[in-house]
Amino acid sequence: MSAPRGRVTFASEQTGYQIPSLGYRILMAALRLIPSFLLLVLLPVAALAYVNARGYALPISEDAVAVWGILLVAIAAVQYILKPTPAYGPLTVLYSAVGLAYLAYAITLSPYRFVLPGGTASVAAGYSEFLELLLIVPALGILAGLLTTVEDLRTPKERLRFDFPG
Repeated sequence: MSAPRGRVTFASEQTGYQIPSLGYRILMAALRLIPSFLLLVLLPVAALAYVNARGYALPISEDAVAVWGILLVAIAAVQYILKPTPAYGPLTVLYSAVGLAYLAYAITLSPYRFVLPGGTASVAAGYSEFLELLLIVPALGILAGLLTTVEDLRTPKERLRFDFPG
């Protein structure tokens, strides 16, 4: 079916979706990267450095928090850029798997024993049950990524109408 003479048709009218340009997606991913990096890397590392400078040893190192945070932030940025492609589902699985591994790593550090200055008393805090409940979130993310991957293989471009409505 052709458009009537003199009428301009847009891609979104023909396909039902309008994908932002690659440059725009890169820009938006970079803008999303800034607060994510602040919340997942800079603030936790700064808090750990502050506590360690006061002489309190915590079970997780600043390097470990930085590496896990950078991994999550980098994967999230690539995931945003590649959202209109079939790679989005596998990247969702990867992001959630890294989050799951991070939480599993943190569980191995429980319980934390805090020794009061002077070494006369200590307090132990177990947080593994809380982290085990948090494991539900990345597990559901893995499931969602798998379902997205299957849907993209079964009916390519069908989700684009919902993710990028025209």
